[in-house]
Order: sequence, then structure tokens, then C-alpha cells
Amino acid sequence: MNARWQDTPAAVFLRLMADLMIVNIITVICSFGVITMGASLSAMYAVLFQRERDEGTVAVISTFFKAFVKNFLKATALELIVVLVVGVAAGDFWFAMNAEQPIRTLYVAVGTIIALLALILFIMAFPQQSIYRNTLFNYLKNSLVLAMCAPGQTLLALAAWIVPWYFAITEIEVLKSFGVIYMVFGLSLPAWCTVKLLKKVFDRTKQEDDES
Repeated sequence: MNARWQDTPAAVFLRLMADLMIVNIITVICSFGVITMGASLSAMYAVLFQRERDEGTVAVISTFFKAFVKNFLKATALELIVVLVVGVAAGDFWFAMNAEQPIRTLYVAVGTIIALLALILFIMAFPQQSIYRNTLFNYLKNSLVLAMCAPGQTLLALAAWIVPWYFAITEIEVLKSFGVIYMVFGLSLPAWCTVKLLKKVFDRTKQEDDES
């Protein structure tokens, strides 16, 4: 009876929600140090990728902290690179606000391109770093290559992150009404969607590398 219940869609869904809630809370807590945000994101992705590989079974807490310690240095370096790129984009937008046409349009265009680059790195680099051993340069390069090779999955992953947080930031009523949901699923749910989208891309890329 119990075994049959554990295999029902309802039980599978409840386990997913519980795992997402736990890993989200741990990620938020471990990100309070700011400099630990990169390692926290990488560890969250490590949990979600392992959960995907093991078909829903993963020791969330132990897997998270093992990956957090293992990936700390490179994940922190990636975080600093992403922050630097975001800073450059913010600088371009700030200059645009204080410039006259046509310089304003130029700064806005450049800032938009750099901001998109930062988003691609955020979406692609940390998932890679959580499961593959590589150099920082290759994480960055492969992020751009993957985005070009799988534009559909990249756009959907970007939407999974941007849409809910855009409304949370721009519409205060959304944050007031759904603040609890953001607290328990605000990071892990977009990350889980990203894992579902990128796992097929990573698997296909690995298969092509093996064949070559």
C-alpha cells in the first residue's frame, strides 16, 4: 500500500516540492554572505542535477554542502565575473541617462548587449560548473556556445528567471501577495526549470563529444 502510494503522481509531486523548498531555503541562507552566492547557486544546481539523474531521489542537505565546499573557489570566481559584467552594463545605462542623443542610444544598445551577456553567463555557467570540471575560461566560452547552439532552451531558461523576478521587483503587490512562495521557491523553481531544459542540451553535447 505504502509502496504504491510513493509511486503515485501526487507523491512524486510532493517530494519534488519538498526538495525544492529545502534546497531553496538552504541556498538563501548560504547566500547571506554575498561572496558565497556563487557557491550557493552552484550547490543548488548540483542538487537538482543529481535529483534529475537519480529520478527524484537525492539527499538534499548533504549533497548541497558537499558541492558547496567542492565548488567554492571556482563558483566564487564565476560570481565575481558575472558581477563585473553586470557592473559594466549598469555603468553604460548610467552614462546613457546623462548623455544626449545619439550617444544615449549607443550606450543603451551596448548596455543591453552586455546585460544579456551577463544573463547568459548566469543561466549557463553555474549549471556547468556544478557538474563538470573545467577551467573558468571554458565555462565562460561554453556558456556562449551553448546559448548559440540551443537558443530556444536558453530563452526559456531566461524567461523562467526573469519573468517572476521582474514582477516581484516592479510590482510590489506581487511580492506582498506571493512573498512566501518567493521565499520557498524563488530560486529553486527557476533553477529546476533551467535544469530540465539544459539537461537535454548537456546530454546531447556529451553524446556528440563521445562520438567524435
